[in-house]
Amino acid sequence: MRCASALVGAITGLALVAMPLSSASAHGRRHDGGLIFGLAALGTAAVVGVATLVTAPVRALADASAPAPVYAQPGYAYAQPPVYAYAPPPVYVTPAPVYAAPPGYYYVR
Repeated sequence: MRCASALVGAITGLALVAMPLSSASAHGRRHDGGLIFGLAALGTAAVVGVATLVTAPVRALADASAPAPVYAQPGYAYAQPPVYAYAPPPVYVTPAPVYAAPPGYYYVR
């Protein structure tokens, strides 16, 4: 597990080091949204910020007044064995032989 964590950390570190080296060129094109897009983005950010600040006390009170989780005692560890519709055989019967007896003669080479 430590090896996997070290590998993920090393790959992430290498990606962070290599990130500023890659170019992000748009080949001379400017793709800005203009004044309308900038104002809309600023307004949206303001609305989300205000909504977060307004609802933070409500969430804190709801979490405080919520009942604690109930940890019930677990049920049986294993399920009951299945009930079969037929009875087991009364006695053990030897199975029939699978292979025939070897021949009484041998091949000559």
